[in-house]
Amino acid sequence: MRFPTLMVPLFALTLFGCSHAEEEKAKIDEIQKKADERVTQAENQAKTKLADLQKELDDTKASLAKAQSAAQDAVSKAQTGAEDQAKSAEAALVTARQAFKSKAKLELSNANKDLTEVQGKVSKVAAKSKAQVQSLMQDIVKQQKTLAKDIAAFDAATLDTFRTVNSQFEKDLAAYKAKIRTVKAKTQ
Repeated sequence: MRFPTLMVPLFALTLFGCSHAEEEKAKIDEIQKKADERVTQAENQAKTKLADLQKELDDTKASLAKAQSAAQDAVSKAQTGAEDQAKSAEAALVTARQAFKSKAKLELSNANKDLTEVQGKVSKVAAKSKAQVQSLMQDIVKQQKTLAKDIAAFDAATLDTFRTVNSQFEKDLAAYKAKIRTVKAKTQ
């Protein structure tokens, strides 16, 4: 059987077309394979980066928790230290109050000894000076009450007010002693 001449080119074209389609399909398959490999590689890189970021986030969270714990410990220690210092300061303040109060009472006691000595002589004062001496004695009694208030003020004194309270006491004590000296001078 003989093929007509027209058929040969058609047959060749069909063979060539099939061959070309297979080449195209092979190329497409190769491109698809490369694309799949790239997608797989990109997914793997993304997973690796995501895992690295998650690890970094976990490390950061752990560091933050550690820092918070350290901060809480520091605050707790500072509060404890501050409370201890406050207790020490309060104890020192109580001691200072007692010391100032004791000193004031001792000074008042010494001044009162002079007053006791003078009181015995008041009744022997001459009539012309008696009214003046009695007025001074009344002032001395008022001054004693003022000094008692000054001594009581030490109980409420703070670190800031100790000097003021002590200065007031010293001033009132000086006035008290001056009045005692005046009465003493009048009774001699």
